[in-house]
Amino acid sequence: MPSNARTGNQKDPDAAELFCKDDPEKLFADLREIGHGSFGAVYFARDVRNNEVVAIKKMSYSGKQTNEKWQDIIKEVKFLQKLRHPNTIEYRGCYLKEHTAWVRPPPTGALGLTSKRTRRCHL
Repeated sequence: MPSNARTGNQKDPDAAELFCKDDPEKLFADLREIGHGSFGAVYFARDVRNNEVVAIKKMSYSGKQTNEKWQDIIKEVKFLQKLRHPNTIEYRGCYLKEHTAWVRPPPTGALGLTSKRTRRCHL
């Protein structure tokens, strides 16, 4: 659990511990959209602290059905925190910025997830 959590604008005190307090726009640069779905968009980005290539999933919780969107984000983050299996990627944190949650899985590297799955299939 990140020790640098923030409460954001949300009234749920239990949700505060789910989010990192850092500004994601200062941590991640060169965002390029690589996919889009009903819950948001996924981007390639660069972590400016160590130049790692990362994936960022941005999910907005503004507009219509704000509360439902917020609850979906809470559920997803809690689920990701609980995942512990060698065939799943590790959850790395979630940040809030202007009614948007930035969910960050681990670094992907150039071939990260693809090559890891390929190696597992050949064992």
